[in-house]
Amino acid sequence: MNLVTEYLENSFEIKAKTINTLVIEDVEYFTKFLKGLIEASNKENEEFELIEGLKKLDISKSSEIIFDLFNIEVNSASILKKLYAELEEDTNSEEVYSKKIDMESSLLNLVDDLIYRSRFSLKAGQVNYQNIFKAIDLKFDYDKNSLIERLTEYIKISSELLDKKLFIIVNLDSFLSQKDLDELESFLCYNEIKLLALQNTITRQVKSCENLRIIDKDLCEI
Repeated sequence: MNLVTEYLENSFEIKAKTINTLVIEDVEYFTKFLKGLIEASNKENEEFELIEGLKKLDISKSSEIIFDLFNIEVNSASILKKLYAELEEDTNSEEVYSKKIDMESSLLNLVDDLIYRSRFSLKAGQVNYQNIFKAIDLKFDYDKNSLIERLTEYIKISSELLDKKLFIIVNLDSFLSQKDLDELESFLCYNEIKLLALQNTITRQVKSCENLRIIDKDLCEI
């Protein structure tokens, strides 16, 4: 996968199974770069492109920009909506279909009794499974203590359910220790998920397999 933009002299190859780090040392240029990237992800400009193979990806759908690791939420409305749709489709599988029919019969019998007892004129429609899942507060069992656990779980679930191919994390080093970065790299090695760390500076030791590019304060690419 390649990130192509006029802000870079050459396209930046974003590799799998490692951390890709782009450091922009000039604060004004870093801000301008990030602003343009955000606008591209919101379809407000076409200054950034993601190319995979010979295909241009929709950057607004295939990538996500993360600013604050403390506020990532795997039980967000968009993720749960996809989960509920997947679970609803699974109710038609051979293994659970008979249970589905029994449950619907019991539920409709209950509703018929309630309609009969009501002083109002009522009618019932079809069973809406997504509303049932929401009513019983069905969600991911997501009680992770460490920040790196929350991050890797969020990335994995978002990748599978929302088909996100690239996660762009702003100033990743500000959140994670060297040990956390080692764990993140190990996670990436076992998953075909691409991650770009967009940094204003880098002070830690660069990992041997890290894909690093630096735009220095003179806007020269290293």
